[in-house]
Amino acid sequence: MSYSSEMRSPVVFVAALAALGFAIAMPLCGEQMPQITGKTLSEKRVSFPSVSTGSVAIIIIGFSHASQSQLKPWAERATNEYRQRNGVVVYSIAVLEDAPRLVRGMAVHGMKSGVPAPQHDHFVVMYHGESELKRMTGFQRPEEAYILLLDQRGEIR
Repeated sequence: MSYSSEMRSPVVFVAALAALGFAIAMPLCGEQMPQITGKTLSEKRVSFPSVSTGSVAIIIIGFSHASQSQLKPWAERATNEYRQRNGVVVYSIAVLEDAPRLVRGMAVHGMKSGVPAPQHDHFVVMYHGESELKRMTGFQRPEEAYILLLDQRGEIR
């Protein structure tokens, strides 16, 4: 599902997010997200799901540069909708496991300049765990962004 300009109201956004989660992750519903570690754009090491324990987490994942056209608007919208709400956190994850090592530094540099500084703590780069993330999201196409919704215990909903 891609972000569109018709998704203006919070109710429509939440309904679309719920439908997406239901359609894609239904077989995984209730499964604990496995431990996956990455580094934020602000250079902090984080591990999922422990970084979001106690909060509902919306996690938007991109597996390729092409997925950024979906990842970025979804992350902006989710962040804007839930920024002031306690108990909800939003993370973006860029998976670079398959990216050649020579390109990774340039890719991260581009992300740092493209993501607003206040969101650097919530934008994570991962170099490991790609196959597990693909399994959890129902990965089909690299140009699409994928969304996981975790409950307070780190279970996929």
